[in-house]
Amino acid sequence: MPPFWPFGKKKQPLQVDEPEPQAIVYRKDSGSAKETLEDSSHRKSDDYMAAVSLFGNGDTTIKRAEEQSQFYEGIVDSSSLKSPAQENFTWVHHTDGYHYKKNNDGSFDSVAHQKNDDGTYVPYQS
Repeated sequence: MPPFWPFGKKKQPLQVDEPEPQAIVYRKDSGSAKETLEDSSHRKSDDYMAAVSLFGNGDTTIKRAEEQSQFYEGIVDSSSLKSPAQENFTWVHHTDGYHYKKNNDGSFDSVAHQKNDDGTYVPYQS
């Protein structure tokens, strides 16, 4: 005897009598590529002009794109953007609530600093 199955019999999928869909076949048009490139009738449609206006910030004139490489300055190394003062030390938050400068050689500056809300550090004055 098979084990008891509390959820009833397994349902069969619903069978629908539909014809199989027709295959879509694409064929290369016998027209020349030059005719296709010279056809600019799509540029007169309202949808095309609306898209040009949307991406052209309201301007509907169509012009050739400019060469953008003249504005490119190349890859900028982020380490060259740091000031020399930031490269010589790192800030360390101590348990006493103050921040201290830790030099690259491992030594510490003895002056305690307080960190402002804007992220700047100010020497503590008693």
